[in-house]
Order: sequence, then structure tokens, then C-alpha cells
Amino acid sequence: MMINKKTVLAASVALACSFPSFAEQTFRIVVEANNNKASIVKSALQAKNVKIEKEIKSLESFAVTINKAQLAEIAGLSNIKAFYPDVPRKLMSEEPMQFLPYGYTMVQADKVQYQGGQKVCVIDSGYGLSHPDLPSAGVTGSADGGAGVWYEDPFGHGTHVAGTIAAIDDNKGSAGIVGDHSLDMHIVRVFAGNGSWAYASDLAGAIDECQQAGSTVISMSLGGKYSSPIEERAINKVARNNILMIAAAGNSGDASHSYPASYDSVVSVAAVDSVKQHASFSQRSSQVELSAPGVGVFSTIPVGKGRFSKFNVMQDDVNFQHYALDGSRFGSVTGELVDCGRGTESCGDVTGKICLVERGDSPFYSKVEQCEADGGVGVIIRNNIEGQLVGNINPTTLVVGAVMMNEGLHLMEQLGQETTISVAEFTDHDFKSGTSMATPHVSGVAAVVWSNFPECTANGIRLALRASADDQGEAGYDHAYGWGVVQAKAAVDYISEHGCSAPKGAFFRCVSQAAMFGVN
Repeated sequence: MMINKKTVLAASVALACSFPSFAEQTFRIVVEANNNKASIVKSALQAKNVKIEKEIKSLESFAVTINKAQLAEIAGLSNIKAFYPDVPRKLMSEEPMQFLPYGYTMVQADKVQYQGGQKVCVIDSGYGLSHPDLPSAGVTGSADGGAGVWYEDPFGHGTHVAGTIAAIDDNKGSAGIVGDHSLDMHIVRVFAGNGSWAYASDLAGAIDECQQAGSTVISMSLGGKYSSPIEERAINKVARNNILMIAAAGNSGDASHSYPASYDSVVSVAAVDSVKQHASFSQRSSQVELSAPGVGVFSTIPVGKGRFSKFNVMQDDVNFQHYALDGSRFGSVTGELVDCGRGTESCGDVTGKICLVERGDSPFYSKVEQCEADGGVGVIIRNNIEGQLVGNINPTTLVVGAVMMNEGLHLMEQLGQETTISVAEFTDHDFKSGTSMATPHVSGVAAVVWSNFPECTANGIRLALRASADDQGEAGYDHAYGWGVVQAKAAVDYISEHGCSAPKGAFFRCVSQAAMFGVN
């Protein structure tokens, strides 16, 4: 239907005039010339300094950019058949999506508000300062020992760690423990190149730099086999200055000690998976103090380095994230979760439902095609061996991804529940596993809890985190989980009830929590 130019002009002028403070704001419109009058109209537009963005000769039309004054002038032009807004078009890929890391809710980051006043120092491989999902304001840094500029991270480890602490909660990408831009951070880069090696002296210098920058919490997702006098001296000096230090327990999967985590003045953090099972790689020792999510943790990495599409499974008490199968469609679907065995035969009528299928006996694509033939809208393939599952399928209209073995077994206990699964492309985010990934969860929680009780000492916060942890494994303390999985809200409640009168200075792990807090 042809649009009368006077009608459109009146509407356009009315719209433009409703914003008098934007006299120079530009609009893009389409101008259609009368038959065989395109050259005359073009000359008239050029004479009025109207910018012609595109000429479509076969339609005797022009796409032009004009401002408010020029819009009014066009009303007087002759030989124009019609003009109207050049309305925008966009790619029909999915809108940006956010996957909330499972660790965010597991450590109760959603239940406590950060109140400011803390600074977390991250000693690692650098920081992707240009990352769109990471804060830049309030972030400072330095490089120790010539490792390279702090605001670049060729290895990606430090950027992932920092994202767990402070990725921006903006409905895109991921979200950190403090996701509102308000947490101050200081970055010390000690790893160069591919991030494979640094020395105890590098760490000693970095710890001192963290203190000089005014940090209250130091996060160290690193370690090694042997203790070092210079490293221990630096750590004890900082501890006397009321700074809380947190480090990775180690990934050798045995009972050995890793340093700096195993110094008494440092909180040693073990890793658990998304169902709070102790990670097989996580070290078990008498120095382990707390546990936190460290298996398949979703967080920021250097821009453009993400692998594969990402898959998310959500139920009331479930948040599992891994890789999608290549060939899945993007987007989200919701439906009842049904068990379809290994997907080698019909599961019956599963119209509008999500098929939970075990790995094995047939190719992935065959399992998906069977679910699709039965009316399903999505497929979750559950692994039956340790580790992540990555695979390919024929292009499908279904949303398809995989979960790890423990997660699949958990889902088998949740059949019949409404389940949402999503697939999205995240090129600036990825999954990593290790006690390195567990450590920043504790660092972020410590900063949040301390911000609510700035009068507390570092030892007071440390003991509150121990006393309020979610006990796992053997009852009470054990070498796999320590005192349990760190909990932000529970720690805040604990301090509200018991206070935090622990003194500053040296800390000995064997000290009674009750004695330190003055409670029975």
C-alpha cells in the first residue's frame, strides 16, 4: 500500500518536534520519486545537503539521512511520490543471553548485597580489561617480575578467575559474586606467555604489591609442591596487617600439600561440582579449609577465545552448564523432563517434552532424531563416564546439549519436573575446572561478608566462613571438603548472632572456632 507523503510527513514532523532539545538528531527515511523524476529529486536533495545513503534506481527511490530542519524542508519538494521511515532490520539470531553460573547460587551470592569498602587483589595471569562483561572502573594493576602488562591475559586463566568474582550482572554473559561494578580490584600479573610458570619470589613480591594497593582480600588461584621461606615470610607479614588470603588447594587429587594454600595464614580451597560432590582432581589434606564450585565453572575469558556453543539446564534446584552439541539450534525450550533410556527406540508420545537420554548404544544424532520423531522439543544427553561430553549431531530444530555423569544421575531423580534448556553462543566465555576456579568463589564471598561487617578482622571473617559452611562429606571437618561449601548468607547470619571478635595477627588452623568467637 502506497503511503501518502503528506500523512507520513505530518507524523514525522510531529515526532521530531516532540523532541525540541534534539534539533540536530538525524533520521533515516526512504524518499520515492514520481515516475521518471528520480534525477530531479536527487538533485533537489543534494542541493539541500541531504545525505543520500543508498539509491535504488529500479525503484526510483533513495534512502537518506536528514535532521529535523531538513525534514521540514522536504515538505516543499515537488516530484516526490512518498516518503516514510527506513525501518531497521536485524539478524534473526538469538538475542544476547545470560547463563548464571551454578556457583553463584550455590555460595548464596544471590542472597547478600555487597556494601562496598573492600578490595580484592587477584594474583594471576592478567586481566582482560577490554572484556565487555568485566568492570574497568575501580580496577588497577601491576605486573611483577616482567610478566607483562596486567590488563592483558594471553593465557585466559586470570580473566576467568576475575569474572567469577566480579563479572557484570547485565543479563548477558555470566555474573560474578559482586556483579554491580562496585567492587574494587587490583590485578597483579605474575605469569607470562602461556601462564605455565612463576616463582615463589614472584608471589612474595605480588603479595606485597597487593598490600601496597590497599587490598583487604588476596585471591591466589595458583600453587606448587614445596613451601618457601620468602613466600611464607611475605604471607605472615601481610596476615599481621589484617589481610585475608585465599588460595587453591591443588589439583593432584591426592593428600599432598600445595603452597601457598597450606600455610596456616592462608585459606585453602577445595573444589566441588554442581551437585556438591568433591572433585576427583581436588587435593585432600589437613590444610583444606573450605570448598567451592570448581568443576565446569562458566566465566569470562579473553575476547573471541570461547569454544563451542554453551548449554544450560534449569529446574527449581538445578543449574547445570556445559557444551551444546554442534548442530543444536540456538534458543530456549521448556517442557517436562522424561527418561528415554539410551534413545535407541521410541520413547512414546513426548510432544512438547524434553528427552533425557543416556550416552551409549547409538550415535548422538540418532538419539536426537528419535526424540524429534516422538514430538520432543529438546534433548539432554547424560554422560555415563567422568568428564565433559562434546559431540556433533545433524542440524536439528531441537535444543540439544550434554551434562556430566553426576548431573545426569541427579536429573534421573527429577523426572516429571518442568525443565528449561538453552543453547547460546558465547565467544567471550567458557568453562574451566580446577581448585583455581573454586578459589575466587571464596574470595568474592569473603569480600561480600566483610563489607557487611567492616568492623571484623580478617580472622573473624575467616572463622565465620568456616562456622557457617554447608557441611558435606563426613560430618564436621574432613580433608576433602574442609568445613564445607562456603555460604555468604549463612556467614552474615552467623556474625549477626555471634559477632566476630577474633584478634588480628597469626592464625593457627587448630584454634577452636568457639574459643575465637567467645561462644560455647
